[in-house]
Amino acid sequence: MSRPDKLLIDQELFNKLLPLASSSARGRTNHNFHELLEPYQRFLNVLTKDTYVQAHRHKNPPKPETFLVLKGKLGFILFEEDGKVRDKHILSSDGPIYGIDILPGVYHTLVCLSENCICFEGKSGPYDPTTDKEFASWAPPENSEGKTQYLDFLRSLF
Repeated sequence: MSRPDKLLIDQELFNKLLPLASSSARGRTNHNFHELLEPYQRFLNVLTKDTYVQAHRHKNPPKPETFLVLKGKLGFILFEEDGKVRDKHILSSDGPIYGIDILPGVYHTLVCLSENCICFEGKSGPYDPTTDKEFASWAPPENSEGKTQYLDFLRSLF
């Protein structure tokens, strides 16, 4: 991929991405700044209120992950191995907590608490869809009927 030596993360980019997330069946879209084989993955994750992200972790290969909220507000949830909520935080572009950095192997998910939310994510690469995420067996998959009820539960934590 040929790209300029700089890309601005600005309102113009947000205005381009928000309609894509809104019209997506998943209620979200990614905007990658990296090539899939790069050692450092960096991207914008644009979420809408109805986005459901199945709890997952990045264990094998181990990948730490950083989230910074640039616009909006989200709830970030960390889980124990058995699915019990270990910790939860509100991340917001208004603060006082703007982001979180988590170690590899920690089950996590997030819920959009505003109409939409744009966060910057960074994690180790390269990206391999067969090993990138280990989904939690106790969390409903994205295409399941149980996801709506589980998403309501996650939102109720905030």
